[in-house]
Amino acid sequence: MKRILFLFVGLIIFNSGTAQINTWRVQNPSFQPFTLHGVQMLSLNHVFSCGEQATVIRTNDGGTTWDVKNRIAGLYITFYCMNFLDDNFGLIGADSGLIFRTVDGGDNWEAINTNIQTHYTGIVIVDKRTALAVSFQGNIIRSTDGGSSWLPVSFEIPEQFTNIRKLNLGFITIAGKHGALYKSTDQGRNWQKIPLTSDTTVIGNDIIGQVFFDNYTAELVGDLGGIFRTMDGGAMWTRQTLVPPLTAELRSIDGKGASTFSAVGDYGTVINTQNGGTSWTRMNLGITDTLLSISYYDRYNAFAVGEGGVILRTVDGGASWTFVPSRPLTDRLGGVAFFKGDTSLGIAVGHYGTILRTTNGGEHWDRVNSGTTEDLSAIMFKSTLEAFAVGDHGAIVRTNDGGVSWTPRSSGTTKLLRAVNFPSPLVGFAVGDSGIVISTTNGGTTWTTRPFTKKRSFTGVAFYDDLHGYITSDHGVYRTKDGGATWIAPDLVTYYMSCTAVAAPSANVVCVPYYPCDVLGSVPPAPPYPPAGILMSYDGGENWVNHEFPPPSDYTQWPLLNSVAFEDDLHGTTVGGYYRGPLTGSRVYHTNDGGKNWVQQFPDIQNGLYGVSFGTKQAGTAVGYGGVIIRITTNE
Repeated sequence: MKRILFLFVGLIIFNSGTAQINTWRVQNPSFQPFTLHGVQMLSLNHVFSCGEQATVIRTNDGGTTWDVKNRIAGLYITFYCMNFLDDNFGLIGADSGLIFRTVDGGDNWEAINTNIQTHYTGIVIVDKRTALAVSFQGNIIRSTDGGSSWLPVSFEIPEQFTNIRKLNLGFITIAGKHGALYKSTDQGRNWQKIPLTSDTTVIGNDIIGQVFFDNYTAELVGDLGGIFRTMDGGAMWTRQTLVPPLTAELRSIDGKGASTFSAVGDYGTVINTQNGGTSWTRMNLGITDTLLSISYYDRYNAFAVGEGGVILRTVDGGASWTFVPSRPLTDRLGGVAFFKGDTSLGIAVGHYGTILRTTNGGEHWDRVNSGTTEDLSAIMFKSTLEAFAVGDHGAIVRTNDGGVSWTPRSSGTTKLLRAVNFPSPLVGFAVGDSGIVISTTNGGTTWTTRPFTKKRSFTGVAFYDDLHGYITSDHGVYRTKDGGATWIAPDLVTYYMSCTAVAAPSANVVCVPYYPCDVLGSVPPAPPYPPAGILMSYDGGENWVNHEFPPPSDYTQWPLLNSVAFEDDLHGTTVGGYYRGPLTGSRVYHTNDGGKNWVQQFPDIQNGLYGVSFGTKQAGTAVGYGGVIIRITTNE
């Protein structure tokens, strides 16, 4: 076997001078993808919300259209909570000890440093001069000049505070972890503990959301589906339950009246009561995103916000909810495909058999019936109208009408299929877990399992023609010169390479992104951490050039690249994210010189990316976590 030569050529070049002219645009979620932590209704039509990436959004038409401000003051911090006194004066509590203030209805924001390194979890404006904020680290701060400056409030026992709310000028409450609940009747100068007991049992639930309807009646929500009600000012609390019991963490509760109110929380949970909590109804909205905040304007109208920028509205007191401005596509997307030369017709696939289809370059995506509920990992167009998608438990689905309808095909395996490739109309290959390789010689009508001695996890497959192809695995790159009858095993050096994808635009050029793993394939290997990078071959896989990323000091900073697409021998793009348990933070690199140099691009998203496809070198689409879809057009 000919030895694979690794030539270490140094760092990837990040020279913005050779970058694509245009930038990646978010197509889904429709107008902004960042998680929203706070929301407040000022009127039926006027609503504010805030969240990650220093984001503030507002609407003046009840949610039909939104004005979006990202990275206020050029910051990448998170806005956790907000409160407006009127249409003009508002405050936001953020991380890094910062509070933001507006006096013109959100047109401009002033950053105020409180000189406390914390993130504020609750903020409330008492009157035009007085305001209070609390933090998860137990800080209480108070302003007497309309939020321009802040001073700490003395508090004997620091608590982990989760929020603060105002009933009226003489009744303000703070909630926190482990059953913490306090009230102030002097605008926050002094605080009195409200004991939480239910049938003489101390309530130890984390209290994350709270609402007092008057001095005596209140509802609290928190972890483990905890819901508690008092009607005597907190002397005694009653635990309320759903049938079946709720275990999801509840994050926020609100209402305008002691009978009708709603709470939101993890896994897309929305619960509603019309009788003061005697009975609750759980709404099935078909989402799993955590909902973090809810705000009622009157008995009937409310907004709720959460992960991935999801926004919900009710106009009937929580009996029904609609997505604003429309329902987002939130299922994780694992692959996307545009046929070569076509920038209009595209298909994306993902979790639970999700298939999305566009006929206008992604300006609008429609969900279509895939005929399967299995997670789909990858898709490839075989012709202008025919495409195959593969996924979990050996799932294969096929379309011959451009993705309008789909038919399941038998793969002959129950293993997870991760990639599919057709080098010609009749010949195709799919690969996946436990060394599974299947092939077809009749255009995908039937599939045959190909024997493979190594039971590796195969992650990608690319054939230049019917004979010459490559399979990436958790231990390197396998290649064949005889249509898969025999395979040349990878020759690995110093550490194992877990290769994640492969592109072979011609007989000579091959591109493989990789990251390191230990001898057993575990991630991460022990420190010192070896680098991740991109392998390029210019002689059909005989020799490889290794473009390394700088070795990380912390394995969570590894750029994991999941997919690669080359439009020709010169133009290619690879996408991924960071290794932090779930993949987070987008990573995109582009080359226009055959992989000799790579330019990092910066989409305005926080989602990890799993698939990328270019119909031409002027138009590409990438998809990923949380249903994110981004697109770039360029005249490069």
